[in-house]
Amino acid sequence: MSGPAVSLTIPGVETLKAEIEKRREQALSLKIGSYPRKNPILSDLGDCDRQIAYGVTEWQSKKLPTVDLQARFDVGNLMEREMIRELMELGFDFIGGQESVVIKGRGAVLLATGKIDGFIKWQGEKIPVEFKSMHPNIYNQVESIEDFQKKPWLRKYTRQLMLYCFGHNKEYGLFGLTDCLGGRKWFILYLDFAECELMLRRLETVQSHLSAGTLPDRIPYREEICGKCDFATMCLKDIMRTEAEILTDDALIADLEKREKLKVSASEYKKIDESVKKTLKGIAKGVAGDFMIVGKPTHKDSYTVEASDGWGCSIQKLDSR
Repeated sequence: MSGPAVSLTIPGVETLKAEIEKRREQALSLKIGSYPRKNPILSDLGDCDRQIAYGVTEWQSKKLPTVDLQARFDVGNLMEREMIRELMELGFDFIGGQESVVIKGRGAVLLATGKIDGFIKWQGEKIPVEFKSMHPNIYNQVESIEDFQKKPWLRKYTRQLMLYCFGHNKEYGLFGLTDCLGGRKWFILYLDFAECELMLRRLETVQSHLSAGTLPDRIPYREEICGKCDFATMCLKDIMRTEAEILTDDALIADLEKREKLKVSASEYKKIDESVKKTLKGIAKGVAGDFMIVGKPTHKDSYTVEASDGWGCSIQKLDSR
């Protein structure tokens, strides 16, 4: 005699799962937005002056974070509070969380503002502290303060803390890093007056453009900077206002779309990437469907292989906005 039929699904649990996911996504979505700025922010001091200016003039066009990225931001904020709690539990006196920092230039002109994570009181001093949460893969690559200079977004961190120290007349500060898995690293950043002077000059340049209603010069296209810029669409549209070839090759556009989808599959991506770039050889600037192409001649010296000339190009999918 057979037993009672067993249901293959449990509707109550499935609806609960769906409701949890829906409510979480809705809650995260409510936190996503862009806000007007009157001046540059010290956490946004990247390698491009135009990008800094766009943060003020085109704040409403800034690419918004995805729900997943917003969740990562929330974890970063949570880890900052956890590291502060840990410091205080270890007996350190942590003060001044999110205290404002104002950077002014010549003539007391406001250049940039920010909010420092706080200070540790130690031996009669207030030591500036900035916390950063990193993906474990990035966290494992950072073993010294010099490692911050290897990637564009890490360089922003040192400039941020450097100007926090400058704004508070401190000769050094501390980075507290976490991999969000319980790992901790601490690094000392010493005030570099030459670097500060460079950043102050850059901020003065940005401020002069903002006052005049103009934009700083565009840097040469670099994938690691321009390809990840929140204002890439705005900047590329500006490029498109100048003469660019309109490429109507349907096969090329299909390959470009396929290439975009295959970025997660390294081997197949490499194959189609080579095919696309072979087709694009000689195109200095072009638009194919939703893609902006910027190319230039390349040359390899004969250090370990035979010297050769070629054509390098960067491909950026245009935001539908």
